[in-house]
Amino acid sequence: MASQEEQSRQQMMLQARERQLQVLAARQLQQRGMGMNQMGNQMGNQMGQQMGQAQPRTMGLPMGTPYDDIPMTGPNDLELFTGRPLSQPDFASFQAACRHGNLTTIESILGTEPCTPAFLHQGLILALGSGSIDAARYLLEAGAPITRQTPGHILSAPEYQKIHLFELLTQHGWTTNTPGFYGAVLLPKIVTNDALLDWFLANGADPNLGAQRDNRDRYGAPDTDSCAALETAASHGSVEAVQKLLSAGAQMGNGAPLYFAAGVCPPGANPHAGLVTPSRELDLGRIPVMAQLVENGADVNQKFQSRHMNPQYPIVNAVMAGAVERVKWLLSQGADPNLRGAFGSAVQYAQKMGSDEMKRILRAENMANEG
Repeated sequence: MASQEEQSRQQMMLQARERQLQVLAARQLQQRGMGMNQMGNQMGNQMGQQMGQAQPRTMGLPMGTPYDDIPMTGPNDLELFTGRPLSQPDFASFQAACRHGNLTTIESILGTEPCTPAFLHQGLILALGSGSIDAARYLLEAGAPITRQTPGHILSAPEYQKIHLFELLTQHGWTTNTPGFYGAVLLPKIVTNDALLDWFLANGADPNLGAQRDNRDRYGAPDTDSCAALETAASHGSVEAVQKLLSAGAQMGNGAPLYFAAGVCPPGANPHAGLVTPSRELDLGRIPVMAQLVENGADVNQKFQSRHMNPQYPIVNAVMAGAVERVKWLLSQGADPNLRGAFGSAVQYAQKMGSDEMKRILRAENMANEG
């Protein structure tokens, strides 16, 4: 009985989702009748020019879904996103073929009748995610669009296929600086992968591009003074990755990479809870990166500006992370333990929430300064 009840509940949820999509589609069509069609086509054409191909936005899903820049030109395209494309019985077989790279089946299905861009795109992202290069190539040549979310699916592919897949997209108009929604680019997501980082930089990736800080325009360009790539490399990447970005022109003044390197915590740790104790390996592991940043001009007392409440100074961030060795290193480089951030100074926070060792280090530093 429980199984039947669960099946009934799932059936009702799917039906409700279908009704919701129908309402949204009707609302969108009504908006087009009030002048939205021209705006949608203009945004689609702009994106198409960036991709090197025309991508008219005729029936994209509204309300900021991941699919709202996929051209939907057929009356049944919306069903592809409900999980129950009843009007397109070949879709399940098509998905499986794209996921497993079964080119014969893909060719057979596409040869039966014309398929819409939305149909093709759903197969393309499966082929990209599974590393099926031949299938992805065939779908692109058949007209599958490259949307703002398409390239990110490659990050799920087998490691040895990723560069080949990105190269395939470049043959169809995509570039390493092509933005996703709100201007987000892929470089900050791949800086911990040395091979991909080398390929992206060799293919013109700009290390100063990043997602819009204010999310001002879903279809807009990236910010050109971002530090997202360098900050991510500083907190999770290698010394070599940081140097590669700096050599490619990454500007430290765009952000605060030293601050982020100083505050790396163990996965899942909450620095606000106090007594965070990273392993010695994790604690020491960021120091070479911090040294690299300082050698290239980073200020150990730089104040990190943000709209959110944060420790603001590298040494306060390091204390909150429980990173004793990083705190010692920052002090050796002239960091001021009495600079007050939103959570107080390094000395104050250590007194309230730090370990006994952290308290001793900062107490000794204060005594030495007073002496």
